[in-house]
Amino acid sequence: MTSLPTSAFTHECENTLREMWAKVCGDQPTDITISTVPPIVAGPYTLDGLRRPHGITYWLEPTGEQIAKWVRVRVE
Repeated sequence: MTSLPTSAFTHECENTLREMWAKVCGDQPTDITISTVPPIVAGPYTLDGLRRPHGITYWLEPTGEQIAKWVRVRVE
């Protein structure tokens, strides 16, 4: 029987992923959403989930506000 993470299960993956994302973005900070639930609708910035060593998969996407900001400044 496989045990699944519960609300008592704690880990630092979300913080680690945010730190990694910030390093990739450098001086162009990007607001992102990190979730253990896949997006309902795949958008132009939707990537495959990242499966962590402990078995939890995370999805990272820019927030709606971030996308709107890119549209305002015409970033593609």
